[in-house]
Amino acid sequence: MLSSKCPLLLPVATLACALASLGCNTRPTVATPPTATAPAVSPSAAVAPVVLNGAVREAVPNDYLRVIFIPPQSGPDPVPVVTMLGRSYNLRVFATSTALYQPPLTVSELPTYSGLQDNSTQYMMALRCRPPQPEKVDAILATWPNVFQAIPIDTKLDPAVCSAKPTDPTIQTACYASAFTAEDTPSGSVPTALGRVFSYAAVLFDDNHTAQAQWLKNNYGIYPAFAGTGYSVKDSYTLDASHPQTTATILAKSVSPEYLLKNVSLADAGCRCIAVPPYPQRAQDHLDPATIDQAGGNGSCNLVTKLPQTVH
Repeated sequence: MLSSKCPLLLPVATLACALASLGCNTRPTVATPPTATAPAVSPSAAVAPVVLNGAVREAVPNDYLRVIFIPPQSGPDPVPVVTMLGRSYNLRVFATSTALYQPPLTVSELPTYSGLQDNSTQYMMALRCRPPQPEKVDAILATWPNVFQAIPIDTKLDPAVCSAKPTDPTIQTACYASAFTAEDTPSGSVPTALGRVFSYAAVLFDDNHTAQAQWLKNNYGIYPAFAGTGYSVKDSYTLDASHPQTTATILAKSVSPEYLLKNVSLADAGCRCIAVPPYPQRAQDHLDPATIDQAGGNGSCNLVTKLPQTVH
């Protein structure tokens, strides 16, 4: 969610050295899948939302939901071909916890909780992923400290280059991230600790560091709408200088946990996937994870021409 005219300026003097330096073309088609029936849950078996939310934040859930919108392909077959979690140049991609979207939401509602927006002119690609080998996706809760730890590892940073005033945005960003991790000492004050990491991250989005901001966007899908708290900000798709939000609004809309997964194949991520084309009233239909399970391709995306009615 980032390009630059000058080296990164570290917000603390002790870190000044850090920058001195989308298968096959043939796919099954499901006109309308069988009606998806959500399993009945007895009151005694129900999990309190606070417990569920805590569980998926304290340990990665290994059951992820990812929804993206892609324009139709040109040519005789307009269905987009998706074989990876993200685009070829992405290092990581965002996903949320499937458990929090049951009962299901409508197509117009669901993306907003992940800071996205329904696009009625594009294919909706809906993925439910249960990695058989979790280490392959290396999921992390999407917080700034976790991002700062992941970048040097994902880019295979040689720490020695950070003292040589690097000019490459990849190395600059990795060195900057590494420096924060080295300086992230315990604090007795939550506002103080959070203020430090948010101030540090904000540097990446100022006018002097557009190259680093573009790097984060291309490689991690991190935009200025990224909170870095482990929660995505609802309705933040249009967030910019012309559509600002107050701190109170941002925190109130931080509802859905989000994770960053390595950009691996759908097969490696254990994904089932459906491709849903634009059709009238799609936005009002529900996207049930059970539909993805029942109609989705295993490691590929099946065409589903219309979402089924969901029975609870």
